[in-house]
Amino acid sequence: MKKLVCMLLAVSLIVCGAVAASAEFKFERKISIVCPWGVGGGADSTLRPMANLLKNVLGQEVEVVNVTGGNGVTAIEYVYKQPADGYTFMLGTQSLFMQDIQGTTSMNFKEEFIPVARLVHAINVITASKKAMETKGYNSFSEMREFVKEHPFEVSVGMLTSTGLDGASLKQALEGLDILDVSYPSGSEMNSALVGGHIDIMVTGTDEIAGLIEAGDIVPLLTLAENRMKRYPDVECSVELGINSVLGPARGIFAKKGTPKEAIDALAAAVEQASKDPSWQEFLVQGCYDERPGFAGPEEYAADCEKDYQLLSDYLKAEGVMKKDYYAK
Repeated sequence: MKKLVCMLLAVSLIVCGAVAASAEFKFERKISIVCPWGVGGGADSTLRPMANLLKNVLGQEVEVVNVTGGNGVTAIEYVYKQPADGYTFMLGTQSLFMQDIQGTTSMNFKEEFIPVARLVHAINVITASKKAMETKGYNSFSEMREFVKEHPFEVSVGMLTSTGLDGASLKQALEGLDILDVSYPSGSEMNSALVGGHIDIMVTGTDEIAGLIEAGDIVPLLTLAENRMKRYPDVECSVELGINSVLGPARGIFAKKGTPKEAIDALAAAVEQASKDPSWQEFLVQGCYDERPGFAGPEEYAADCEKDYQLLSDYLKAEGVMKKDYYAK
């Protein structure tokens, strides 16, 4: 009996020691978080204010490193080559999942990277050119659908890539409609084309075009969400119209497989603490990020990533561009 009690006590001490070690983990030097997209974009603009807050929480420099190219693949490859020592992390969205599924990465991103914490979950919105709306006479997404049915291919949509997240959400929302696709090399050029009336509609995150909407140059037609947005209460949402499209960029932090769990847990805890800062709460409101739950820890974020992988795998399989089937039976 005494031997059993001693064994239980020893196990208890080991477990308590492990928990204490995790809780007391301290970063001892600069932390780098790689952003796969350029300075000033939605991803970069989300990461930088969080990095500043993390610096205050952790007491260490938190550097944002922009590694662009290959629709995010260049950054994945860069981080994969770094040591998994808890000092290099990366920002990711479902766009990286899509690159993985399409086989453009040298490794399986799903298996080699670990979700650490979600920062924000944006809502995509289909916006329209004010000039085009006045010319063609529709004032809502429902009216635009009726116009397209009577005038096939007379409404044009700007596209960056059909195999990216925005392209996926747009195709879901416009399923069954004969609309003319117009490709653009960059978001800024597409925005300008929409403002000028050279295209009729496009899709992007509300955070990236809020200024253009406020200026009256473009008009929100449809939010791809479960409910109408607080910011745009008069704008229809996809679910109320029976449209199965609610995809929006969930931006979170990932770690390379092999990174110490203590480091992952410590960074996740720091993100959670930073997310409660008043300046971050104001940032969420300004970027329309307060419409959906923001912070999610490792387990919750991993579960959401799994759901997105399954959904996007089905979409890319239907598009005929799936290379890695993680769900083959």
